[in-house]
Amino acid sequence: MKVYYLSEVVEFLDKAEEKDRARVSRIREFFEEYGFSIGPKYIKKVKSNLWELRAGDIRLFLCIVAEKAIGVHIIHKKSQKLPTKDIKLAEKRSKEI
Repeated sequence: MKVYYLSEVVEFLDKAEEKDRARVSRIREFFEEYGFSIGPKYIKKVKSNLWELRAGDIRLFLCIVAEKAIGVHIIHKKSQKLPTKDIKLAEKRSKEI
């Protein structure tokens, strides 16, 4: 399944360190090749149509639309729990697609 990014995600990645960009790129390619079968270490369902793709301490929120995965939000995770404001922002962006 091909992964596309919203402009906000591209901006985040442009400003990120090279190692973080490489991590996200690797996990994106892994997801594109194996889809949801990559397992819970790398992907987790957050809401009905919102998924969290894990790349180290970076979380890429994906929504699935017409056989495409759209990266709607991305964060550096700094605590055990996902911040509610980031989940709500990702949900809002996914509904706008």
